[in-house]
Amino acid sequence: ADLVAPDDQTDGRLQWAFRKVDATLLLVLVVQNTLNSMDRSNLGLSKVVGLEKDTGMSGNDFNMVASLMYPTYLLFMLPSNLTLRRVGARIWLSAITIVWGVVNMCMAFAKNRTDLILCRLFLGAAESGGTPGALMLIALWYPRSMVMSRVALFYTAFAIGTTIGGPIATGLSNIRNPRFPKWGWIFFIEGLVTVGFGLVMFVLLADYPEKSWQLNAEEKLLIRQRMDADQVEGGHRKVNTRRLLVHARDPLIYAQALIMFGAGFGGITITLFSSIIIKQLGYTAGQSQAMQAAPGLCGFVGILVSRYYPRWFRSHYAGTLFCSAWLIGGSVILLATTNNGARIFALCMLAFGAFGCTGVGPGWLLTNAGGPTRSAMGSALSVACIGLASLIASFIYRNRDEPRYLLGHAINLGAGIFNVATATVAYSIAVRRNKQKDNQPVDISRLSCDDIADLENDHPDFRY
Repeated sequence: ADLVAPDDQTDGRLQWAFRKVDATLLLVLVVQNTLNSMDRSNLGLSKVVGLEKDTGMSGNDFNMVASLMYPTYLLFMLPSNLTLRRVGARIWLSAITIVWGVVNMCMAFAKNRTDLILCRLFLGAAESGGTPGALMLIALWYPRSMVMSRVALFYTAFAIGTTIGGPIATGLSNIRNPRFPKWGWIFFIEGLVTVGFGLVMFVLLADYPEKSWQLNAEEKLLIRQRMDADQVEGGHRKVNTRRLLVHARDPLIYAQALIMFGAGFGGITITLFSSIIIKQLGYTAGQSQAMQAAPGLCGFVGILVSRYYPRWFRSHYAGTLFCSAWLIGGSVILLATTNNGARIFALCMLAFGAFGCTGVGPGWLLTNAGGPTRSAMGSALSVACIGLASLIASFIYRNRDEPRYLLGHAINLGAGIFNVATATVAYSIAVRRNKQKDNQPVDISRLSCDDIADLENDHPDFRY
């Protein structure tokens, strides 16, 4: 819905129930995603302390290793999301978190490029269900008016991981123990923490509100009634194959998901390459790891405030344009100057815009999900677009382009312009469809209750 949804703060009991969901479900998902972000960015942080040299890599070997996580990430994403619907979030998200923690620990034992490639392939498969599964849960636990803010809070985890990952990596790489090289301790200890949190997730997560042990009977009923009023099935209705095919032909869902494609280039620039870019400005390995926190913090602020854009700008579309302007501005400065201070500031601008788009994009898409089928497809598509962008972006900052990396910065500029175009297309489609619903509403008087529920976005009362 591009217009701001009604306020859900009028009922104090309902508000308290959702605050409990925030403090349990949402907090668990944010911590999981923070660990996910740290595990992904470890490769770039390890490069500045000798990973490339110790494993005998040269040329574009590092870029290839970085990229090979994403083919399996994309391949297993939709099956993983559908498996979550079958076995439940509590089991599936906990299991894949433990697995990707173990894979990260294994990277500490890598001796050469082949070892790293195998680990990255397994890591992509394990992580493929984490983010789309979490997004689908958010869409099924919260009414549409709350989805945008909760998605934005969820995505702050990427920036949090980038912010704290650099300083933590600096500390871990100073461990003087011959069991692992400096970079090995980064992988091993952070992977071990991820495994431990996966076990905690098994205790704290619930598949949907009725199964939550943190909510009492009245709170479960209030949430159920609110979701019914919002025409969102809170985890009860299965994914409808016929509706899945209908959504697969819908240009709107692709236009909104492609916003994440444009944002993904800036995201991978900050999470994987920012410490490498900063080191090429003349700083030491330890300084560059620690200074990664600056763009990471700006990315955190960008996502955090993005939850308010629909209220401030009265439109998800305008919020997307605002974030894209920061992404474009940062890229222009990086291309135009060689001043260290200006370039670090530009990285902060790029992070603010890219991570802001990461907050607005999925919120806009999932706010337009009228049922579990579109939620499942929308969440998988948005994360698939990030994965595809990350696969491509793994090759845009090459050793041969240092220290200015003009190719990478130019591609980020193009990604920002691309976001403006795709957001405009999505907005135009949504406006046109709402007018059609007003002028030519669908007659549902002869449909069964199940058929009406399966209409999802085509329901006459649904508005984009």
